[in-house]
Amino acid sequence: MNWSHIQVPANGAKAVQVENGRLETPSQPIIPFIEGDGIGCDVTPAMLAVVDKAVAAAYGGQRRIAWMEIYAGQKACTVYGEG
Repeated sequence: MNWSHIQVPANGAKAVQVENGRLETPSQPIIPFIEGDGIGCDVTPAMLAVVDKAVAAAYGGQRRIAWMEIYAGQKACTVYGEG
């Protein structure tokens, strides 16, 4: 799938699927994030690093998150233009 200005991670998979009535989570789910305005540009890199370390510790390095940035606020206006 290709969206304008959004890079879908090639190494990730849909985050959650239902199979035989059970929720299944892949070992590399694609999880979107929005950097946000204000302090977002300062805290987002730290948040990504902390969550990555927590997932690695919890799953012994067998799982990881394939992060996908999506745009909102001022960054969306910068990327897509006003209006």
